[in-house]
Amino acid sequence: MAHHLDERKIGKVDGRVMRRANRAIVLNLVRGDPSLSRSSIARLTGLSPGTVGAIVDRLVQEGFVREEGAAVTGAVGRRPQRLAFVPSARVAVGIAIDILEVRAALVDLGGEVRSEQRAAVPEGATAAAVLDIATQLAQRALRHAPAQHVLGIGMAVPGIVSWPRGVNLFSPNFGWRNLPVREPMEQSLKHAVFVDNEVRAVALAEHQFGVARGARNAVILDAGYGLGGAVIIDGMLYRGAHGGAGEMGHNTAVPDGPLCSCGNHGCFEVFGSSHGLISRAKEALAAGRPSSLAGLRRNDLTVGDIVEVARSGDELARELIDSAARYLGIAVANAIDNWDPELVVLSGQIIQEGGSLFDDLLVTQHRSVLESARTRVRIARASLGANAKVVGAAYMVVADYLSAPLPHRGSLVI
Repeated sequence: MAHHLDERKIGKVDGRVMRRANRAIVLNLVRGDPSLSRSSIARLTGLSPGTVGAIVDRLVQEGFVREEGAAVTGAVGRRPQRLAFVPSARVAVGIAIDILEVRAALVDLGGEVRSEQRAAVPEGATAAAVLDIATQLAQRALRHAPAQHVLGIGMAVPGIVSWPRGVNLFSPNFGWRNLPVREPMEQSLKHAVFVDNEVRAVALAEHQFGVARGARNAVILDAGYGLGGAVIIDGMLYRGAHGGAGEMGHNTAVPDGPLCSCGNHGCFEVFGSSHGLISRAKEALAAGRPSSLAGLRRNDLTVGDIVEVARSGDELARELIDSAARYLGIAVANAIDNWDPELVVLSGQIIQEGGSLFDDLLVTQHRSVLESARTRVRIARASLGANAKVVGAAYMVVADYLSAPLPHRGSLVI
């Protein structure tokens, strides 16, 4: 079946658009299948051997593709050479902004982190100060790659983001509202900048390079400082009409429960995030609950502290961990019932450091989810760890570069 653009079907198309689309199709085929040759690509796409040859020659010249070995064809005679994708041919900068830290990294086309910069976010820092930190880290990262090899910059930020405008509509933990991010960053860095929500960056990274690779329908739940979610439908990231799809952390778990940073009460984030877990611990200690946690410095209390004390049998710490598992399990069950995924991916500090919490969460999820979904949905830990957000941020740029432009429809990622 031919995959190239047919001018007879879509009307008159600018020749440059068609060339870029066919180039993207060839490059994505090579990227996805290391056994292909020029002739097999011509058969798959319906493009002429001459057109494929010209595209491949250009890709080899630019360093994206190399020819090696011989393709397995079963035919008699000289075997055509295999085409291999070269992930190191280009890089993008991924920036991940969190409430406590900003990270920037050079990431190649295969999701490999080549260099990384990081800096703490001062308490009470203004939006301008946070973006300035991000700019400085990105500039340092850019020094590690030739300018002509940098495709652009992707940014993962907390909160609801208007895509593709790059405006942070609301970030509860930072208190940002209607904050332009893309435009000032492009002016400072002189590169194209893509901005999206941090959990969607995790979803992109895990879907391309991690545990969700190949999944057609998946939900990602990230329990870090806050609690957020992202949804992949039919192999594509789903953002919703206003950039809020998958924001499970601010669904109500307990009406009239503790105040959440978003202004509502009793959100899942209040119970299932690291900030929420630590806040609940401090409140209990302030109310006089006996616990070994009282001997620790409350201002420096961490999720790891609570987990460690819980393992020693501390009643309060165990209660806090059980509560987090229960509410996260209910959130997962809700996501399964709402989105009907084949896979749920759990990421973030709570999952990484929560000890047996992950197993307890599965028990809660199993009890809460519809019976018909219990045996057909897989739940897995994220596999990329702390790199997921910067890798996903960088992949925003890579996905755009590897996309085939369709007239009047924007870009389609192959």
